Amino acid sequence: MSAVIALASCSLASAQQAGPDPSFERMRAKLKVGDHLTVDLMNGSSVEGRVIDGSPDALVISTSAGDRRLSRPDVAIVRRHGHGILLGAIIGTGVGLACGAAMGSWFASEGHDRDGPLFGLTFLGLGIGAGIDAVANIPHTVYRQSSPSRTSFNVEAGPRRTAVRVAVTF
Repeated sequence: MSAVIALASCSLASAQQAGPDPSFERMRAKLKVGDHLTVDLMNGSSVEGRVIDGSPDALVISTSAGDRRLSRPDVAIVRRHGHGILLGAIIGTGVGLACGAAMGSWFASEGHDRDGPLFGLTFLGLGIGAGIDAVANIPHTVYRQSSPSRTSFNVEAGPRRTAVRVAVTF
């Protein structure tokens, strides 16, 4: 009986380690050299730095302490920090255009030119939206390691009992 358990344990353990992680590959495709990252490791610590290189089984980042190679099994979560302006510019332009159209309509009903408020508030909204988006630093999770299945075997023996416990967690 114990020989069967030992063989099953070996086959399950070898099945867990086989094959590349497709989500790690997708993450590598999203990252560019120079991207600012925060990497949470499986041991609970975190590393912050910039991407230097990536391979199918590791990620190399430049930290303040020097370059560091992080192997795929050690990486739990990868978050990319970015300072983009496109989304903020689009939202700001839309809000500015709506406010400018409303104020332009009011100006037109009072006998004034509607173009000044329309264009002025549209460009003001564009600038404010792009500025807020450039200043805001919201990290985006680009990789989260799926928890590997864990298998444990425990043989309990006593004066009048013998038990085998198999626990498989996905």
